[in-house]
Formats: sequence, structure tokens, C-alpha cells
Amino acid sequence: MPDKKIGVIVLTSQEVGAAFNAVTMEALDAMLEAPENDWVGGYAKAVAKQHAGADEDWQKHLAARASNAPPSLPLASYAGTYRDPWYGDVTITNEQGKLVLRFTKTADLVGTLEPWQHDTFIVRWHQRWLNADAFLNFMLDADGKIRELRMEPISPLTDFSFDFQDLRLVPVQAK
Repeated sequence: MPDKKIGVIVLTSQEVGAAFNAVTMEALDAMLEAPENDWVGGYAKAVAKQHAGADEDWQKHLAARASNAPPSLPLASYAGTYRDPWYGDVTITNEQGKLVLRFTKTADLVGTLEPWQHDTFIVRWHQRWLNADAFLNFMLDADGKIRELRMEPISPLTDFSFDFQDLRLVPVQAK
């Protein structure tokens, strides 16, 4: 607040923005001698509401799922290198009968693919602290060949900075 010559810097190791915001608001209130407000309690309620919405969202996915619909291609057909014009290469390898996804420029983004339904899989990141599992949707062409791979976060709570939904991964043709 430049007009009041007040600045607040909050450093946290917390991924949830509510903690950062509550501390910031408490500090501003104290410096401005504002009436007392329960910022921690207010943000805690907001976080609880978000989590309830995420649980409801997951239940909708489960209800819409055709759990007996296997992938349309053999698992080995999904393995390969996929390229996004902005990000670069992402690889899917068949390791001991399981598909493993690796982002080549981001060492922590390695995860195992689980079939979800049809040509949709879930990537479960090996680094569980990421809290960003995602759906992988393979689009096939008329001849049953993979045309592209798109991703979307499973949970609305996934940190927006992952930007999975912006990737347009296309298979890299072997030379």
C-alpha cells in the first residue's frame, strides 16, 4: 500500500495460497490498526469448500466412467515420443508391462499411466507431493493411429501453473 507507506512480504513453504493470504491480511490489519478479523478461519472455510467441490467433481468422473471399457489399442501402441511446440518432448515408455510418462525438461514429472476408460489414462506422478495427477486423452485418427495426446488436471485444486491443458502433444515419427 504505497499511499500508506506499508509493504508486506510473506515467505512460506506452503503450496496453498490461503495460508499466504491469511498471514498477509493479518499483517495488514495489524499495521492499519483495523478491526480484528478472523482471516485464518475465513480462509480455512474457503479451502474446505474448495475441497468439497473437488470431491464432488471426482464423484462425477467416477459416475461417468465406463470402467469396463479397456484401451482400444494394445498398451505398447501408446508408447513413444510426443512433442508439444512450446514445451518440447514427452516420452511414454513400456516398463515391465506399465506405461511410464516422462517430461524430458522437468525431472520430477515422471508418472505411471493407469487405464481409465477407452483411450483415456490417468498419470499418477511418482512424486506425490506434486498433487497434480492428470487425465491423458489420446485422440485417434480414422485408421486407429494416435493423432495427438491432450492432458487435463483431474482435480480443480491442481495448481494452475502446471498448464497441462495447454499442451498439444503429437507423436514424433521415427526416422
